[in-house]
Amino acid sequence: MTAPAIRVAIYDLDRTVLRKPTFTLFLLWAAWHEAPWRLLRLPALAALMIGYALRLYGRDGFKPAAIRLMLGRHLTPARAAGLAARFAAWRVPRDVPPGAAAAIARDRAAGYRLLMATAAPEFYAGAIADALGFDAIVASRHQRDAAGNWLPGLDGPNCYGAEKARRVSEWLDAHAPGGGGHIRAYSDHISDAPTFALASEAWLIGRGNKFARLAEQHGWQTTDFENVAAGAVVEAR
Repeated sequence: MTAPAIRVAIYDLDRTVLRKPTFTLFLLWAAWHEAPWRLLRLPALAALMIGYALRLYGRDGFKPAAIRLMLGRHLTPARAAGLAARFAAWRVPRDVPPGAAAAIARDRAAGYRLLMATAAPEFYAGAIADALGFDAIVASRHQRDAAGNWLPGLDGPNCYGAEKARRVSEWLDAHAPGGGGHIRAYSDHISDAPTFALASEAWLIGRGNKFARLAEQHGWQTTDFENVAAGAVVEAR
């Protein structure tokens, strides 16, 4: 008997599954709930952001520095898990657009494996994926010391753009070998074009002429997750 074809639905996190970007929000939220005095470091965080905006360094340099500044030099496993779970409970479901919730429910019901693919740090993005019922996640990995504590430094490249597509491809090779299935991908940003190239169908999330032009240029489809009906736009396959 032939095994059924694998179905995979790949979702970006920031501005796709959740409305608001999570990285800076998580740092501020964690500082406020753990050690409010760290908010006195906001001018230094702003300076880091300006340096990144001026391209003095990339995401691989900005993220570890920002984490170290606002969270300290290491996170014990228990501390990281506790912060991540509380942050996820705060953001889910209040920041999930209705169309995203509907699409996730529809894909799950249609037998798709749900994969979150994000540049966000895995120690909190994983908790968000769990809260939404995802099957797996690829995210930016952070170093750990011998005791298992999370460290600010990245363990490999930031999971963004071509690197995200490489990590998704690795996951597909391991969990959907041989191809022959159907892959959907959803993202709000052109940087996920390499991941879209792996998909049978690609959905650019947003509204307005900019999104319509991008979708037309690349042969993608587009929908607006702020509209609950967006969850029913994609035909079940």
